[in-house]
Amino acid sequence: MTLFHLVMFDVDGTLIRWNGIDRVCFSEAVKEILGVDNIDTDWLHYLHVTDSGIASQIIERNLFRKAEKRDILAIRQSYLARLRHETERNPYGFRPVPGAPELIADLRSMEGVRVCVATGGWRDAALLKLRLAGISAGDIPLASSDDSHERESIMLLAEERARVHKNCPAFSQVVYVADHVRDFLNARKLGYGFVGLGTGEHAQELKLAGVTHVQPDFTDKGYFLRVLGMPKH
Repeated sequence: MTLFHLVMFDVDGTLIRWNGIDRVCFSEAVKEILGVDNIDTDWLHYLHVTDSGIASQIIERNLFRKAEKRDILAIRQSYLARLRHETERNPYGFRPVPGAPELIADLRSMEGVRVCVATGGWRDAALLKLRLAGISAGDIPLASSDDSHERESIMLLAEERARVHKNCPAFSQVVYVADHVRDFLNARKLGYGFVGLGTGEHAQELKLAGVTHVQPDFTDKGYFLRVLGMPKH
């Protein structure tokens, strides 16, 4: 039985960098739908750092009730409309982390390797950002905040979709590539390997949390292939 490596990528801060416009769009969508202004846009202050999880917690904090599905869908629709409008005005607000498009293309061309995306963003927003950053992801298995408000569930679903997509019975190794300590902790709970993206104090935080492999970007492709246990391509 052939076993495959699975490389799972986060999106925001991992594959792409941005000018902060998505946070503005999210805040404006919340104000439009809920009438709640001046929300905390440091997403790490939320229990679940996913679009659905953040929206749900904002509702609980400010409206003192549980979020309903229609609330989340309305915020999602408003956010996506605003994001599309802003990116039409400025299509260069999202750019790839150096080396990301090339690494993904190489991984996808390699025998015995599968690639998927597990993002805390909503699916359409993630695909839009990736497209604007020049990363082709239309046929890559993807799980998102449309599927769950919990990051671990999103990661597990991305793994399942990758397995089904290529008819892989199992993966010999799953590595999550992401940019926050929480991502590392989630990966560890699931038994995944982990590569952290960060520079300066951010990189130091990852290392202090126990992340062995931390890189500023993807320009050292050979490093990533070695971490993944594959020969330099």
